[in-house]
Amino acid sequence: MMWMMALALQAATVAPPHCPLDARYDPDNPFAQILAGKAPASIVAETPDMIALIPIAWERPGHVLVIPRRAVRNLDDMTATEMADALLLARRIAAAQRRAFGNSGYIIQQNNGGGAQHVCHVHFHVIPNTPVEKVEHATPAQMQAIAQRIVGALKADAALPEH
Repeated sequence: MMWMMALALQAATVAPPHCPLDARYDPDNPFAQILAGKAPASIVAETPDMIALIPIAWERPGHVLVIPRRAVRNLDDMTATEMADALLLARRIAAAQRRAFGNSGYIIQQNNGGGAQHVCHVHFHVIPNTPVEKVEHATPAQMQAIAQRIVGALKADAALPEH
């Protein structure tokens, strides 16, 4: 009986969604600020339509976010070309993470609406399966150190023949 009350209490305390699917795009969100040059970022890779950067918080070192340059709320608003570009860049980042951190796998995660999406600008998490080292608010130096490792691995990967 206690477990039923615990479940009821948990259901009653679920946080409201940060970014409902029908929300308007917020031009003041953190990624919009980065894209506008109003906030700093540790960028590891860029394409004409996407950037990859180190997040301010992570559970595993080497975590990277891939975001479109265009103001896009969620996956529903992305074009097919943007989706392909995002995943191609995520794949490049995953290869660089393996070179930089020696991880044997990775997760690509993308959240939409509900309580899962915390920034209302679509983004893809590329998370290496490195040991957990949770950081709630990284310093610029911590972010830059991770970025340098990934950038170095991307440069080394660029020298390899295409497959």
